Amino acid sequence: MMVSIIIPVYNAEETLSLCIDSILGNTYSDYEVILINDGSVDASWSILESYHEKYPDKIRIFDQENQGVAKTRNHGIGYASAKYIMFIDCDDSVESDHIERFVSEIEEKNLDVVIGGYKRTTSQRVLYEMKLENTPWSRYMTMAPWSKIYKREFLIENKIEFLDNNIGEDVYFNLQVINLTNKISILDYVGYHWFYNEQSVSNTNQKTLKKEINVMFLLDSCYEKLKERGAVDKEEVEFYFTRYIVWYLLFAGRNSTPLQMVSEFRRIFDWLKQNFPKFLQNRNISLFSP
Repeated sequence: MMVSIIIPVYNAEETLSLCIDSILGNTYSDYEVILINDGSVDASWSILESYHEKYPDKIRIFDQENQGVAKTRNHGIGYASAKYIMFIDCDDSVESDHIERFVSEIEEKNLDVVIGGYKRTTSQRVLYEMKLENTPWSRYMTMAPWSKIYKREFLIENKIEFLDNNIGEDVYFNLQVINLTNKISILDYVGYHWFYNEQSVSNTNQKTLKKEINVMFLLDSCYEKLKERGAVDKEEVEFYFTRYIVWYLLFAGRNSTPLQMVSEFRRIFDWLKQNFPKFLQNRNISLFSP
C-alpha cells in the first residue's frame, strides 16, 4: 500500500459522498481511505458504513466519541499502514489526478513532504486559486495538512502530531514538518478544492477575540517545540510568527470592540517582543508586509 488518506468526519452528511467519490474517481489506485467518525449526530456513520460495504478493500471506517479534529487526525496516523499519508477534509474534494501527482513527485525525488496549491470553492464557483511558486516561503503559505503528502516514517520518527487546541492545530503540525527536513518539494499543481463553509468553526467562532480561543497556548506550544528541535532561530520562523499574529488580530478582531482589540494587541505583542526581541529587524517585515 502506497498511500493512506485520512479523513476526520463530523456531521458531514451533505458533503461526505462528494468527498469520497472524488477520491474513488482518481486515476491512482494504490491507496486506502481511513474515515474516522468523530461523534457525528447526523447520518455520517450510515454513509460511511455503506461505502465500506461497497468498497471493503479501499474504505476503512472507525467510530469514536467526539474528540476534535487534532486527536482524530492523530488517531488516523496511528491507523495508517501505507508508505505515505495524505489528509482530506470531509467537506472538500480533489481532482482526478490529485493522488497521482503527489505520489509521483514524492517517489521520484525521494522526499519527506510535497506541498501543493488549492482552489477555494463554493457549490457554485471558484472563489480564488492559490498556486505556489518554488520559493522557501511557499512552505509557510498553507499550514493546512491537505494538498500535501507526507512520508509516514518521517512523521513517526520525529513524533510529529497535531496539537489538541481550538486554533492552529495544523500550524503546530506543519511548522515542525517544514523545519525538520530539507527534503521538501513545492508542486506546481492545484487539484484540491477547499470548500467554503460559512458554518465552520474557523469561519464563525474565530471571528472574535473570545477568551476561550487559546491562541497563547498555540504560540507557546509552537515556540517551545521549535526551540526544542533547534529551529526557532530561523528568519522565516520569526517572520511566520509575526505574520500569524497580525493575521490573528485582523481576522479574530473583526467583531471585537476597540477595547478588546487594544487589550489583545498588547498581550500578544508583548509575547512577540519577549520571544523575538529583534522581530522588527526581520528583513521580510516592512510597512506593507506582513
